[in-house]
Amino acid sequence: MRQEGQCPSCGAEIVFTAGLAQVIVCDHCQTVVARNGAEFESHGKIGRIVPTDSPLQLMAEGRYGKVGYRIVGHLQKDHGAGPWDEWYVEFDDGRWGWISESEGAFHLLFDAGVEEGLSLDDLHPGERLHLRDRGWVIEERGHGRVVSAEGQLPSDVDPTQDAWYVDATGPKGSFLTLDFGTRRSGPEVFTGQALKLEQLGIPAGQLRPRARKVELKQARCTNCNGPLELRAPDKSLRVACPYCGALLDVSQGKLSFLRLLEKPADAPLIPLGAKGKLEDTEWMCIGFLVRSCTVEGVRYPWEEYLLYNRSRGFTWLMQSNGHWVFLKPLPAGDVSLVPHVAAFYDSRRYKAFQEVTAVTEAVQGEFYWEVTAGEVAHATEYVAPPYSVSVDATDNEVSYTHGEYLAPQVVKEAFNLKEGMPEPHGIAPSQPNPHKAGLRSTMVWTVMWMLGLLLLSGFFAVRASNEKVLEQAVVVAPEAQPGTPSAMNFSEPFELRKRGNIEVEVSASLNNDWLGIQGDLVNQDTGEVVTFYEELSSYSGSDSDGTWSEGSNSGTKKLSALPAGKYVLRTTAAFEAGQTRPRTFNVRLTHDTPNGGWFCCAFILLLLGPAWALFRSHGFETQRWAESNFEG
Repeated sequence: MRQEGQCPSCGAEIVFTAGLAQVIVCDHCQTVVARNGAEFESHGKIGRIVPTDSPLQLMAEGRYGKVGYRIVGHLQKDHGAGPWDEWYVEFDDGRWGWISESEGAFHLLFDAGVEEGLSLDDLHPGERLHLRDRGWVIEERGHGRVVSAEGQLPSDVDPTQDAWYVDATGPKGSFLTLDFGTRRSGPEVFTGQALKLEQLGIPAGQLRPRARKVELKQARCTNCNGPLELRAPDKSLRVACPYCGALLDVSQGKLSFLRLLEKPADAPLIPLGAKGKLEDTEWMCIGFLVRSCTVEGVRYPWEEYLLYNRSRGFTWLMQSNGHWVFLKPLPAGDVSLVPHVAAFYDSRRYKAFQEVTAVTEAVQGEFYWEVTAGEVAHATEYVAPPYSVSVDATDNEVSYTHGEYLAPQVVKEAFNLKEGMPEPHGIAPSQPNPHKAGLRSTMVWTVMWMLGLLLLSGFFAVRASNEKVLEQAVVVAPEAQPGTPSAMNFSEPFELRKRGNIEVEVSASLNNDWLGIQGDLVNQDTGEVVTFYEELSSYSGSDSDGTWSEGSNSGTKKLSALPAGKYVLRTTAAFEAGQTRPRTFNVRLTHDTPNGGWFCCAFILLLLGPAWALFRSHGFETQRWAESNFEG
């Protein structure tokens, strides 16, 4: 409902156009004016809005879904590290909400009532929370106060109050803010969605030209007077002088000395200010960190490079032992986490690899948070090579990043680096296994060759005649002596019509006895002889362990290929001397039988390839996981 009047402090015209607004900030004197029925009351003064890099402005109109809205109010809050912007919006359908900005991201939030019984002391970054029929991951717990305002607002503002809040994320960009105010329990609940600027539906002509802190683009260090070129002055809160190591605060729009830091021992591999293209986006390197962890008394350092793009915000490149990882911020709510076991993101399982305490040792360049040497964070990494999910947690904030392993040459070409890159040594947690593709290819080819081998074996089996050329029962006389002509027998002649192998099967009925059979295949045309020997034995009995038996009453021999022709089988029996009883055994010869020997040899040879590929791939993974401090 439109309502007009005069400012109680300066007399300037005051106009309420937002139906739900209860206070308005006078454009002339910054007095907070509240309406009480038809009367206007002064509720003190508030600071004037500080120009920031926000593209939003009062009275801009947008569309979310199918409903239009208008920005009617603007707050700036600060927790001591520079202000952030929050915009009050009223929708055409009577709803109202807030658009908040944080590090270039936008969140559209709607009032969801008060949550009684929820305590600030019970909420910690990284923990999971179930609220409003949805699961959330707490990312930040902080506080701040309203320092400046303009336009119309739904409730009174008090710049002296320090208000507490908790931010959490859910799946698919959902966002939650719990506004505790000055209380410790019973917060106001605001839920909504993370959006890109273009999703706010505001025409380009209604967006504000982004402010630039021009005076900071060519500044000088307040400690050594060295020239500083800030590459993201509208976003930076800290800058470290490359000449003297001074850490400077930028949050108030000017440089102020904080402390001296230890300068990095080595120059950054990617110079500050260098531009490079990754994922079809041009990034500028604006910051350089050296961080480390200590495991069993051994220090393990790595480097982190802060990259900035005006449209996409901030991201990171990490270099450790010559290995590079491209890291992008990830909403915690998009990750399903089983702490110290696995993370699940984008239909992929990431296995817990390591957990360390990371310490910031050296700082150079500019940063979007209050960075300083000595910062400590609890870092956990989950890997599914070539990807990773990293969780960095402090007492008041947790941040998730999604990493992708990059070959050094990719980084070198992206940033057009002239100097040589350090050679990778060791195996990085998310380094892709170079033998995995070879293993997969080897397995595919092995399966194809085995199918071919089976087809070939089937072809030869079909072609084999498998012809029985001789079957006879041989009786050895009782008076025969073992191994002598008296124990010898000659078969009837038989013919082999083509060259082929011979399968010999012999059998006898034995009871606690043995029988040896020497066979000679005699070619009647050439006189050539092929000899074989097969010994049968069968014994049984009983002892303290029960009955037992061993041996067999039958045996088989495979003879190599014989040429075609007429043959006679001569057999000579061997047995225990001194026994006078007849012995009978049966002999059967089968010509041109399927021979699986070559198939077995070929099969074994085919397995050598995948066995070697598996050995190399497994060895690589064994080396990787030897560096993990979680049980595999």
